[in-house]
Amino acid sequence: MSYKEMLFKFLENDINTQYCLPIVKKLLQANFRGGNFVITASNEKMIVAPNEMKAKIQTVLDFIIKKALLEGYNVLVTPCIISKEQAPNFYLEEEVPKSEELWRFLYLLLTGVHCFDYVLNIENAPAKVTESFKEWLINKNYLVTGAERSGLNVKELLSSLNIPRGLTLEEFIMSFIFLSYFAKFWKDMQERIEIARDFGKFLLEIPDDASLVVFVLSRQKKRMYVFPRLKEIMTKYYGDFFIGDDQIPSICRFIFSLYISDANYRKICVGILNKLLYYLLQGHINGELLSRAVELKTNYELRKKEYKIFGLHSAQQILTKLG
Repeated sequence: MSYKEMLFKFLENDINTQYCLPIVKKLLQANFRGGNFVITASNEKMIVAPNEMKAKIQTVLDFIIKKALLEGYNVLVTPCIISKEQAPNFYLEEEVPKSEELWRFLYLLLTGVHCFDYVLNIENAPAKVTESFKEWLINKNYLVTGAERSGLNVKELLSSLNIPRGLTLEEFIMSFIFLSYFAKFWKDMQERIEIARDFGKFLLEIPDDASLVVFVLSRQKKRMYVFPRLKEIMTKYYGDFFIGDDQIPSICRFIFSLYISDANYRKICVGILNKLLYYLLQGHINGELLSRAVELKTNYELRKKEYKIFGLHSAQQILTKLG
């Protein structure tokens, strides 16, 4: 089955269509003019009112793919690309996108989990795994799919992992949180397998080339990140969580204990943590960034006026993973 067929099958469900409308509108935000979405492809023009988007979504998707096939890569379909108008020297005459490639991007975008300007998805995992993960998120009230609003329930997410209030959810911090919930889902499925035996070889069905895909659909600059070897990263950093009784992974306790909420430290702390998690999502911990984060936290704790000092959680378990 092609990516277009899989996507349109996904959109046959009315709830799925309603759920992904915010993603489509994010993709088209630069095309919003005079109260309508206006898309041009060569000499053709499509005008869609916001309240018509749900009924016309498949037609709109076909049209933006047509636009890319006629004019080349663009941010409507491939958020990681730079337009020809902005960087004409980056393009070659023969660089023409393929239809299946373009539909792959749209499939990952519209079937992903969205929150703020982010869309997160897992690629190269069996459909049963990704569908079960989304159902698990919905059942746990971590993901909302209703007509009024849709996307991740951030308040519930932060609460269930004891994430500090006020933490700025930069792209790699949000990606790490998403990965941590996939780990919680994975652990939950392991327990179900032991009880019901109805998932068969569930974990073995996650291939080694499964990847975490992250889209950033901000108005200023759209970006895309792919973090491969998802199964290897999960095993390395969440292995103790899968075999223990704790409901919060030790890697989460450690990372978020590095956070400093003080206004004088918060911005630089979040910047360091976001960069640190970028490397972690690639499969290793950057020693220099970790050292900076620990030094900043230590400096803050020793300088603050309050008597109580908050240390680092689960440091011993994490330090053993650095090798």
